[in-house]
Amino acid sequence: MMGTDVLEFIYLVCFFLGLGFAILSALLAGVFGGHAGPHVDAGGVHVDLGASHTDGTHAPATDGSVHFSPLSPVSIALFITTFGGIGLLLKKLGFPSLVQLPAGMISGLIVGGAVSYGFFRIMLATQASSHARAGEEIGIEAEITVPIPNDGLGEIAYVVRGTRFTNPARTLDGKELPARVMVKIVKQAGNTYIVQKA
Repeated sequence: MMGTDVLEFIYLVCFFLGLGFAILSALLAGVFGGHAGPHVDAGGVHVDLGASHTDGTHAPATDGSVHFSPLSPVSIALFITTFGGIGLLLKKLGFPSLVQLPAGMISGLIVGGAVSYGFFRIMLATQASSHARAGEEIGIEAEITVPIPNDGLGEIAYVVRGTRFTNPARTLDGKELPARVMVKIVKQAGNTYIVQKA
């Protein structure tokens, strides 16, 4: 290693360190990224699902916004990897360090930014196609899963965009309704839906 050029060594370290971190991040995101909860984080893209739960818990109360963060660990790792790879390639081709360093940095910014933005577009498309938005449930039919007593709360189940949700519900007229009766969601009050018999 004594005869190795210092700049070449830096490029090699950046390339392999960044590549290793990017691969590790991708593997960990695949294993741990699918948990149920109020948000999903992937590559610096934060998807806020509010109180969104499916099949057995409360339904969404927010519109599910997607936040874009260009300085994610994955985009930084890809910047470092690209910087090291392009710098090493240009060094091997005989370009001077005054060309290698700026070209490596610019390439890193382009690749890291493009991948981060790609994550953002994918999460935006996924969120838009599969998550219910606030108010989208109004007017659809639901089934009572827990009987609604007089002036009390029960529970309904309904399907929005192919996903089954459950939520607390009360009747519009305050009268009781038994389980398995089909109702129509007429409005929302906080996290509770107001329903009437369909």
